[in-house]
Amino acid sequence: MGKPKKLRRLIKAVKMGKPYALYRLGLLYYEGKMVAEDVETAVTLIEAAGIAGYQPAIEWMEDYKFDDDALTQAYS
Repeated sequence: MGKPKKLRRLIKAVKMGKPYALYRLGLLYYEGKMVAEDVETAVTLIEAAGIAGYQPAIEWMEDYKFDDDALTQAYS
């Protein structure tokens, strides 16, 4: 079976450069929903949405960076 209709629409919106779609698809990759979990792809997509000025993506990146720094410090 192919990709769910919701995922196909989201990918189409990403190809059109819609920041909300970049963010939403990035979250799907981050959570491994409808696509294989891939944190690197997730961060790339969400970062692109943030660069485009999409506020939820900007906030997510700030939280992600904080979490990443905290993990690095915890295991150092």
